[in-house]
Amino acid sequence: MAVTTGPRRGLPAVRNTWFATHPLSGALLITVLTGLGLQLTHMIDFQERVAELVGWTLRVRFIDFAFRNVLGAVVVLAVLPYLFGHLGRRESFRPYRRHTRLVSGPTPRLTAATAATSVLTLTVLLVGPASALDVLRVDLEFWLEDSRWFIVILSLVPGVWEELAFRGLMLSSLQQRYHRWVAVFVTAFLFGLMHFTNLLLREPGEVLFEVIMAMAVGIAWAYLTVKTGSVLPAMASHYLINVLIGLALDPVLSETASAIIFGSVTIAYPVLTIVGVWW
Repeated sequence: MAVTTGPRRGLPAVRNTWFATHPLSGALLITVLTGLGLQLTHMIDFQERVAELVGWTLRVRFIDFAFRNVLGAVVVLAVLPYLFGHLGRRESFRPYRRHTRLVSGPTPRLTAATAATSVLTLTVLLVGPASALDVLRVDLEFWLEDSRWFIVILSLVPGVWEELAFRGLMLSSLQQRYHRWVAVFVTAFLFGLMHFTNLLLREPGEVLFEVIMAMAVGIAWAYLTVKTGSVLPAMASHYLINVLIGLALDPVLSETASAIIFGSVTIAYPVLTIVGVWW
């Protein structure tokens, strides 16, 4: 451990651990640990193991949700802050919260307006085409089938922990050393790569589209975070897109519908969001 560095670009000072002074290596570490932590339940077939003990009920989903939250908290609130030099100091969580931008930002009204703009844009770009293509599912029977509604709860896991790891810790750490646009694109690129862990659940072709989509929306969410000084708009947007895709879209889409919705999310959403927030 070395001395503490002074803050740059409005960010709090950080102790000079190796990862704090090598932000690119630190960014790779964040990607690996976050991916492993949040996908560990799938790697060890956690739901199936619990179901064998208590029977397959809704309780299994809640247990899995709680376990994933614990893993996310351990990685993002304990392991990563220790490796980046945020633990072992007095009032260690407060500066870490500021560093990860888990705050309302210097202008709370701007943060709220930005979050509302992003959420509204996402909703229009997903619901509009889905409705026009007749792949929008808003019936109660569909939501209750196989407890599909649980995505409303489960989406909190990536919405909170992935955003704190990527648009929080990683983005801020990269900004300590590099220009903000470099930090934005590196964060988005690694965020996309992390989604290759979904190969545990889905086919390679489907995962590739998810990776590209994650990179595209990651640019927009990183930009929102940089402009507002808060990770909250990105959290709200991340949560919403998971809910809308998992709950409101027909699970089986035609090639035309898939292409249009993919284009709306990966092209129209980042462009409209960045232009709107910049304006």
